[in-house]
Amino acid sequence: MFNRWFLSVVITLTLAGLGLAIYLDAQWNILESEVDSLPAREAAKNSTEYVESEEQNVLRELTETDERRIFHINSVLDTLTDTRDRLPYYGELILVHTKAGEYEKAAFWAEKRALQTEHFSDFMHAASLYFSVAQQENDEAYAKESAYKAKEMYIGALDVKPNDPDVLTDLAVVYMSLLQPDKSYAKLEKAREVDPEHIRAHFNTGVLLHQIGNIRESIPFLERSRVLAENSDWEAIVQKYLDRHHHEIYHN
Repeated sequence: MFNRWFLSVVITLTLAGLGLAIYLDAQWNILESEVDSLPAREAAKNSTEYVESEEQNVLRELTETDERRIFHINSVLDTLTDTRDRLPYYGELILVHTKAGEYEKAAFWAEKRALQTEHFSDFMHAASLYFSVAQQENDEAYAKESAYKAKEMYIGALDVKPNDPDVLTDLAVVYMSLLQPDKSYAKLEKAREVDPEHIRAHFNTGVLLHQIGNIRESIPFLERSRVLAENSDWEAIVQKYLDRHHHEIYHN
């Protein structure tokens, strides 16, 4: 159904914007997830530090205190065999590495936690971290490996909630980066069936069709996403895409 040539364009024009939006949307869930896994006093302290760093738009590097903390946590983990005892420490490692912008390490621990708990939110957390790594990685092979990890985590989330339109749409974007447009389209189609008013499902479908040259077919999805996105966080993203490609879309 699709040609592979379009994917470099899709990745350049779409994933940079859409994937980042997905990732940013997930950050508040990341914070909530990690806070739940820490002792109350420690959680409150870390929550405050995290919000302040986000307001300043600054990601700090690991401090000596962080490094000692990580060493101590890993030492404790070496002594624990019960999964329930290990999970809070996974959460703390995820939070420390995330705050320092070390998403690869945060994703590693998030994956370990998700595979043990099999909770929907944990799979989503790990997926968003891996996808951020895939986008930021300059090495193509390593970026692809991280994208595969993100795919596995999203599939894990779908095993818990098979018809969740958000997961279906996020997974579709990951499939784009993995050069699997047929699977991407299928997930978007499923997401629209589950939720006919899902903004990102319509928008991503329109972008996908537009970039492979099916411009006439893309217009209804892009227009529908513009209507659905009114007064939402996605309104500016949809409008920016339409403005950038207005002539190509509407005057072809």
